[in-house]
Amino acid sequence: MSIIGKIIRVNELPPIGERETNVIYQVAEPGSPIYTDYAIDQNGDLKTHAVTDGSVPLELADTHLSISNNSFVAEGIKNQAQYNIQTREKLDHKLDMPSVDGNAQNYPKIVGLDDNGKVAKLPAGDLGKNIANSSLTTVPGAGLTLGANWTLSTSGFYYSVTGLSDKSADTTFNRMMVQNSSGQISWSNGKNMMSNYPLLLSDAEKIAWRNRMKLSTENFATGTPRIDVLLLPFIDNTKNFIQYTTLVGLNLFVDNVSPNAYIKVKRIKDVNGTNLSAPEEYSVDNFTVMQNFPNNLNFGINWSTKPEGYYQVFVTHNGLTNASSPELIVKEGLTYSQFKGITNWTSLTGSAAIADTSISISQDSSAQSDHLISIADINAGFMVSFSVNNNLYNYGANFISYFQGGIVGDDGVFYGFAAYGGEGNWIIYQGELLPVRNETFHIAYYNGIVYVIAESNGVTYQQFNSTFNQSPKRFFISRGGGGQGALSMNLLGKILLF
Repeated sequence: MSIIGKIIRVNELPPIGERETNVIYQVAEPGSPIYTDYAIDQNGDLKTHAVTDGSVPLELADTHLSISNNSFVAEGIKNQAQYNIQTREKLDHKLDMPSVDGNAQNYPKIVGLDDNGKVAKLPAGDLGKNIANSSLTTVPGAGLTLGANWTLSTSGFYYSVTGLSDKSADTTFNRMMVQNSSGQISWSNGKNMMSNYPLLLSDAEKIAWRNRMKLSTENFATGTPRIDVLLLPFIDNTKNFIQYTTLVGLNLFVDNVSPNAYIKVKRIKDVNGTNLSAPEEYSVDNFTVMQNFPNNLNFGINWSTKPEGYYQVFVTHNGLTNASSPELIVKEGLTYSQFKGITNWTSLTGSAAIADTSISISQDSSAQSDHLISIADINAGFMVSFSVNNNLYNYGANFISYFQGGIVGDDGVFYGFAAYGGEGNWIIYQGELLPVRNETFHIAYYNGIVYVIAESNGVTYQQFNSTFNQSPKRFFISRGGGGQGALSMNLLGKILLF
């Protein structure tokens, strides 16, 4: 241990070569009664920190220190001047204590330190970057794993996720992102949302949604239904089976699987034509529509359960209902414009038994009436009715051959019934099989559409056709040479629809 001896008071600290050892120099501060103590050891080294020129420590001044450290001597440092040179070289590689504020543009580097104490310069621009203040790009392996509940509050600002892949055609993407009232986000298969969605819609929005759900090939009407004609315009309610009525008008291709499309019939008069004080209303559950005939609608009722009288039909679709309706007469028995006395059946081939409006033909026979449907009737719209008894049957090897009956124009176009198979079966011509041998047929034309209707003991069969040439029509019946039994027709009458 160094032993400090006497105290020497001086005006300035002597240089190394002139100092005494083991002393304390008291150095006076210029112009002040204050002294600063400096201890000098036995080697002449300064042991007390001092500053010269207001900035350079005395222990670093070239003229104030000697070197007594063996390790320094071994490195070739023999005096303070050599030590100071080496120290300053090292200080050049040190950083100054920051004293000013800066930014990443003016000060683009920071210091990084590895586990071994080595340092390197790092980009200052990445310091403090996060998803809230920077535009970042992920690298492989990057991600975020929550270790606890985490909340992102947008504070009313937009939050967008853009540039996502289109997975519309990928069936594995079948989950929806959903949120509860607290803002918690999760996934759902969407069932609850879809089932509750209609509750959010107004009636107008429900109608618009339903229309948008139509198939690309569907064209359900969007306008108000309109009814111009009823076919048949009358019903015989003595028949205890469902009888069908065809509505002809506009906007009648309605969505018949929707609860918002329905039909009601209203009895407005009794059978004598007296207005009822309060109309009687009946719902119709059985109705069909056809896209190929969008202005037609067919419904069926067992009218034997309904009272006689005059009825009107109202169709509601998408909240829209026809304002008016032609009258449908329901009564026991029917009244036609009779063909009696004007039929004038004429045998064309073979033989026929004719009694005014009735005709029965034998084998290899054909017959026709006068023109009973004029061009004026066609322009107005008409309906004719006739009954047929088909009593044909095979007799041994004598098989029934072709037969037909109905109306035909001068253009040769035929509408009615025809043979089907070899056992007397028959069909609406180019239409459905008829199961019963005695039928009442109705053929009507209105607004470009032909209607062929067969009433068959509990079932009504109909066929629509959009081809009907402007030529007068007559009734026609024929049969071939095979089979046994009679084929007869009776003309019932004609009704003009306008």
